[in-house]
Amino acid sequence: MGEAGAAADGGGRFKVIIVGAGVSGLILAHALHRADIDYVVLDKHPVAPAWGISISMYPNGMRILDQLGLYDVLDTKRAEMYDFHLRGSDGNTYDTYPFLKECSDSGGYVAITMERRVFLQTIYDELPDKSKVIEGARVSDIVEDESRVQVVLANGTVHEGDIVVGCDGVHSAVRELMWARAHRLSPGLVTVAEKQRMTATYVCLIGIAPYQEGVGAVSVSSVSYAGFSFLFLTQPDAIYFLVHIKRPGNKTVKYPNRLRFTDADVEAEASKYLDCPVSETLVFGDLWRTRTRGQLVALEEGVLSRWSLGRTVLCGDSAHKVTPNAGFGGNLAIEGAVALANEIYAVVHHRRPDAKQNQTKKPSDEEIRHAFQKYQEGHMARAKMFYYMSWAWTRMQAYDGWGWYVAQRWALPYLWGVGTRRICELMTYAPKLSYVPFNERSGTSGWKKHEWELYPEETAKSQTSSSGRSVISRFTSIIIISALIYAASVWYREGVVQLLS
Repeated sequence: MGEAGAAADGGGRFKVIIVGAGVSGLILAHALHRADIDYVVLDKHPVAPAWGISISMYPNGMRILDQLGLYDVLDTKRAEMYDFHLRGSDGNTYDTYPFLKECSDSGGYVAITMERRVFLQTIYDELPDKSKVIEGARVSDIVEDESRVQVVLANGTVHEGDIVVGCDGVHSAVRELMWARAHRLSPGLVTVAEKQRMTATYVCLIGIAPYQEGVGAVSVSSVSYAGFSFLFLTQPDAIYFLVHIKRPGNKTVKYPNRLRFTDADVEAEASKYLDCPVSETLVFGDLWRTRTRGQLVALEEGVLSRWSLGRTVLCGDSAHKVTPNAGFGGNLAIEGAVALANEIYAVVHHRRPDAKQNQTKKPSDEEIRHAFQKYQEGHMARAKMFYYMSWAWTRMQAYDGWGWYVAQRWALPYLWGVGTRRICELMTYAPKLSYVPFNERSGTSGWKKHEWELYPEETAKSQTSSSGRSVISRFTSIIIISALIYAASVWYREGVVQLLS
């Protein structure tokens, strides 16, 4: 892996500086390599660090991985999962549905779950030039000057490029520096309300335990209690577990506050749930005592309304963060990286219909801002949809008020089929790279074409965006059914205030 000693040469080629070697950062690196665009990836941590637990990929994410040539190598590192089990507070299963199998059949790609560290290491290992990924590179400043960007590291190294992409997570240093620059240029441009769009009302115990019988083989299980829930994702050799816990008093943490936990905090929190049944034969303590890894983390969630300033842009969790109950986060990060890569490719290689066909002239500040705006406009609807779906899923699974209890325990079993079909339909509108041809797989639903895939006469008739909104509206109707039940409770009123704040 590259060293952080010598500054990168600005040179004559367009260059992207990616901050963060997580899911969105490494996928963006692959996408830029395919676009023949120079880049460097900077991360203050090692690649594939030993924290976090699992990552789930649905067909919308797997199709992009296939396009990048990563599908087959990842496919060898997992066991296919089929069923989603719903369990009550006695540990007994009250409903099972082949949710994952239907998603796979619909999209033509298998939905997978694997250890996050293995996923990241695999994505990194497949990069053609690993010297472009620099570990131990902590960003301390970003300077924009004369259509160039300088990223200054804590050790004094300066990397120069044309744009900076903040793929450095929900506590993004790039975002903080972007906000600081916005304040210098125009105080109030980024409001306090904007900075507080990402909040944490839940915390989560996460960990990995050796597989043992009781919670289902190669499947997902949700076990619901009042105010918290368990989620288990099983593979032949491991059980990935998450305990989603609502904070006492419904206290929401907002920027600039941040929850941090010690090892003592982890043990104290876990001790509250050790005797809770999680299946017909197991209690949570059976898994916690055999764990190989365990952490306590805050569950931030929210979607920012401003993703860029000048030549700096946010991608992945730094712009939008969802709770993990539904497993949409990794897929959303990949989609965002692809949406951004498409706009970078278009502006650098002058692929827009109104662009001057000049392959040597770099894009201007205005063209860069326009590309960032198109990226945000194109990706925002999907970010919000995945956010709201995850928001609702988290609260239903944790019986967050009696209305959510009714929705999870009684309504969901009757809505599995409709809900799954709507989720699968939503996935068919997912983006892919506009400049990398490949033989995509297709399932029962097929994939919706984007405007750049259509002939001119088809483009004029295309209703892609309106159809996408229609899909969102139909799926949202399912949530509304639950919300109507929930409307009579105090918790619903608090939830609406939180969503609108």
